[in-house]
Amino acid sequence: MVIFKPELVDRVWRKVNVGREGRKEKVKKEDIEIVINTFLEEMSQCMIDGDDIILRGFGKFMSKVRKARTTYNSICKTELTFPERRIIKFNISQNVDKHIKGEGSHE
Repeated sequence: MVIFKPELVDRVWRKVNVGREGRKEKVKKEDIEIVINTFLEEMSQCMIDGDDIILRGFGKFMSKVRKARTTYNSICKTELTFPERRIIKFNISQNVDKHIKGEGSHE
């Protein structure tokens, strides 16, 4: 199953406004969308700057440099050169990993 941003906004909005049906909502969907967009923009900027991001209880985004390398393509009988480049790795937290495996509860 794939969750797109509008569905994520709707899910967060429903959790924030639990028990508020029939009354004025605490937070509008537009405000939730602004928060999520700003959060994602800041995360993106941190990764562009080469900073690591640690979200305790969720996981860690790490910026790594992959060395340049040369390989041999046996089909075309040519050498391929891959330049050095930066990649982003994600390590999931143990709590979320246990929850996914059904071994614990996620809070």
